[in-house]
Amino acid sequence: MKICFNSLMEKAKVMLFTSPTCPHCPSAKKFIYSFKNERSDFELIEYSTLSRDGQKKAEKYNVMSVPTFIIKGPGFPDPIGLIGIQNNETMNKYLDIALGIKNLEDFRKPTFKEKLSKGIKLGPIKIRF
Repeated sequence: MKICFNSLMEKAKVMLFTSPTCPHCPSAKKFIYSFKNERSDFELIEYSTLSRDGQKKAEKYNVMSVPTFIIKGPGFPDPIGLIGIQNNETMNKYLDIALGIKNLEDFRKPTFKEKLSKGIKLGPIKIRF
């Protein structure tokens, strides 16, 4: 699925923090560069935590491990941090939130209490609390 994006709208920024000694970073890089081919609504910036600039940025965003993705966008006030290798579903979700396409509430799962209030079905009987 290729998502087209209006060039007049502000893009999100995805920062990938890596280290040359990290065994998982090559997989994270491979993922994000492949994912970049699917969506054109974000700018990708890669930082090595061994570089001075990378260290400064990592400190700014409190990055404590690699690989870490930091997503910033016009539709959400705070940076979103994702640690480890990601997948399309997760990256799409948080990019949509950062861009304001979706709201964080759209992804909220019902609490146990909310589930109970809908009732529990035991065969032909439905119990409500």
